[in-house]
Amino acid sequence: MHMLVTPMRRCGIALTPQERRLYPPIKGNVMVNSENNSVLGRCANVACVDVGMPNDPDPLPKLLDATLAGMAITGFVLSGIECIDGCVYAQSWWCRVQ
Repeated sequence: MHMLVTPMRRCGIALTPQERRLYPPIKGNVMVNSENNSVLGRCANVACVDVGMPNDPDPLPKLLDATLAGMAITGFVLSGIECIDGCVYAQSWWCRVQ
């Protein structure tokens, strides 16, 4: 689903509403799949943002254990955890229509 995606945390710390407004949204295809995840050592719902060609790097770390936290007419929030340099942090993505 093509969306504008804005992360709502940085290293697990919530961004202020002003910081979220200033963050340039990432335009891409939001996909959620169930997969075996090596970080968690089990099957998990994993969300990712695809912005182009298959070999292009992901613009955001994958969202592990992704769940739908809220939904409205123009968008939704996915919440879960992300792994950055071996550390796991809470994360949410604000996804809205373009």
